[in-house]
Amino acid sequence: RRCLFMSGGLGPLFSLLISPMSQPIEQNMQSIVSHRLSEARLDGPAQLSGEWVLDRSATQGGALREFLLACGAPRIFAGPLARKFDSDHLVIAASAEAVSLATPRNGWSLPIKLQTDATYSRGTETIVATPRGSQRASLSRTDSVNVIEIVKLGPAVGERVTERYTALEGRLEQELHHMSPDGKAEVIVRRVFKRKLSA
Repeated sequence: RRCLFMSGGLGPLFSLLISPMSQPIEQNMQSIVSHRLSEARLDGPAQLSGEWVLDRSATQGGALREFLLACGAPRIFAGPLARKFDSDHLVIAASAEAVSLATPRNGWSLPIKLQTDATYSRGTETIVATPRGSQRASLSRTDSVNVIEIVKLGPAVGERVTERYTALEGRLEQELHHMSPDGKAEVIVRRVFKRKLSA
């Protein structure tokens, strides 16, 4: 079991197929998330919905590297990708029965098939892409309106990824948990975000 905890902070995390079509797809996804975000401000968990940036005082730089490796990212890309993700924003639009997560690229493009933007609903599976194949993802029920939990099964039989987002006193803690197909290898990464200040 490997646990990387940044004391002192996604998900999302993974769904863009890099091709000449990736920019229109990403722009369309951001439009959908923006629409859901406006809805979430009215009827969703306000503590979770919004735009978040990495709290670099509370998170180790490049913290996602081990998680990316566990999910199948080539070793040559994992380190640089982890550092690039540090500069991206996390946009969450949460309602009672669905959540949209987006990680808008900050002037760069993903070099591998890795899905970072998706909408997850209770009782409905969402297919997301990873370098090793597709995962089946669903939104889990939690005991708090300030917590989002997404469970992703696959690509291999028995393989499992859990993404958990918790709003805590103006901060957002992201916990990414990967369990290997045999259940013997485990990687946990925690990062902390703060709300993006309005321009």
